[in-house]
Amino acid sequence: MKHSLHHMDFIFQTRLGTYPLAAQCEMLAELGYQGMTMSAWSKDLKSIPLIKSQWGLDIGAVYLIYREGLESFVTNIFESIEGCSTIELALHSGDEVTDLDRRMLEHLLPICERRGLQIALYPHARYGMQTTSEAVALCEEFNHPRLGIVFNGYHWYANQEKALEQRLDAVWPWLMQVNIAGARMSPLGWGGLATIEPLDEGELDNFALMGALKRRGFEGRVGVLGWESMGGDVYGNLRRSMTAFRSLEHRLAAHPEWAVLQKLPY
Repeated sequence: MKHSLHHMDFIFQTRLGTYPLAAQCEMLAELGYQGMTMSAWSKDLKSIPLIKSQWGLDIGAVYLIYREGLESFVTNIFESIEGCSTIELALHSGDEVTDLDRRMLEHLLPICERRGLQIALYPHARYGMQTTSEAVALCEEFNHPRLGIVFNGYHWYANQEKALEQRLDAVWPWLMQVNIAGARMSPLGWGGLATIEPLDEGELDNFALMGALKRRGFEGRVGVLGWESMGGDVYGNLRRSMTAFRSLEHRLAAHPEWAVLQKLPY
């Protein structure tokens, strides 16, 4: 099964500046990506309804952070977004999930019902909601059909949650989509935890991760992370991740048993 492959627009926000929307979309379309996740601070959110017709790309989600003081900004995104029905929401109102986060969800879910949106909780290292366990607990608490979870392979790895099979089983009832990245544990990485790299780099075994998802029947879109720390040529990094992912898919289709790992011998 060939997944719809998206890329997060962070990769276009480099230390020298941000690539224009047309350049972003032309690069992705030329390389064979099916879509993009846009960050909520992008100046191009109003252009979302035009992107499909102009470049053939879907905007699978908008990535949004909630922290205390951003209530109006977050609400405005939910009330005004057009052409995209999924908000990936990272919660960071404290050192752990707080009542502020819960009240924000209570406020946003009726808007989702009215506007046909869904929230995919985004566990994020060094944020208040860091782990898949915390995201699952919120989904169980709210028990709302428009509330689910993004399984982010990078943040699962950076947080050293481990227990991949068990974490995927726990997330599965609420899984909306998957994000992945190349990564290696390093104090030079994001938050002093782990690097964010193209899919053909790093020590994170995305073949095994995608194999575990395939065994559970995951057929949804896959997002690829990018970050300014990657350096180098943006187009080249996009191409490397596309090539690596399609090769990974081809191997999984031919040899799914290769992705069933045994416990380490040490």
